[in-house]
Amino acid sequence: MSPESATFLVLAVLAGLFLAGCEATTERTPVDQATLDELPPPPAAVPFDSTTPNGPAMPYNGMVALQPVTPPRVNENPQQLMGLDRATLGEKLGKPTLIRRDGDAEIWQYRADRCVLDLFLYGMNKKVEHIDLRNRGDEGDESEDSISDCFNGMLRTASPST
Repeated sequence: MSPESATFLVLAVLAGLFLAGCEATTERTPVDQATLDELPPPPAAVPFDSTTPNGPAMPYNGMVALQPVTPPRVNENPQQLMGLDRATLGEKLGKPTLIRRDGDAEIWQYRADRCVLDLFLYGMNKKVEHIDLRNRGDEGDESEDSISDCFNGMLRTASPST
């Protein structure tokens, strides 16, 4: 027998003895019915209230239903952009789709699926002095809500932390 085989055999025997010793120390005592009868009864079931502040709820089945999380709405008023300079606009809306220079003015345009936002910057520091937010093209809903939702999406996409 080689020395490696002998070492392996000794280690295997020692491991077996160790495991046998561990198993011998765990005792299992059978529980008789008298012991079970002495235990306190389980807590009474709490009736499920089927009404919630949001209306009737589903019966409880042991699982917790997660409600979809809707992100908080941001300030949808485009007038919040009035007076902002280039750097602040970049932080709030990101890089514009188009920048047009016309004399001393700059027009920053942001396009989304449903709306277009034009910001007119004037003066030495180029600050927003006029805003035009409109529906994009002929298709879609031209209501104020639709345009507000679109602007909300622009702000959320540009800065998800708001």
